[in-house]
Amino acid sequence: MSNTPSATSSNATDQIEDLQRQIEQLKHRAVLELKVKLAEAKSQVVDLQAQIEKLSGEVGEKPASGRRHRTRVTIGQIVDAIKGGATNYRTVAAKLGASPASIANKIKDEGKAAGISSTGQKAAFKLVVK
Repeated sequence: MSNTPSATSSNATDQIEDLQRQIEQLKHRAVLELKVKLAEAKSQVVDLQAQIEKLSGEVGEKPASGRRHRTRVTIGQIVDAIKGGATNYRTVAAKLGASPASIANKIKDEGKAAGISSTGQKAAFKLVVK
């Protein structure tokens, strides 16, 4: 085999590609090792928290689950929110810290007796209190 410029260039390119593959494999292995260490550390934290709770009798903070806590809303609060300018389920819910679905259900169940009525459809929908 001769050491022509094209053969040397091809050989160097092959070596570079091989080194790049090795670098990617090392990175991948390092990431996997770090993920394992992280999982072990998280497990250790949970164990330590359980030991503290057992010894102190105090319950530590639970991680947020992403779910809203149920907020009990009265029809009176809904009426006040509507009188205060809220015109649809979303704005009432935002003012009261509840979900629009719970507001809709409450209005459906008790709204008529409280004098709540709605006008319009979809985009023009508006809640009013008599």
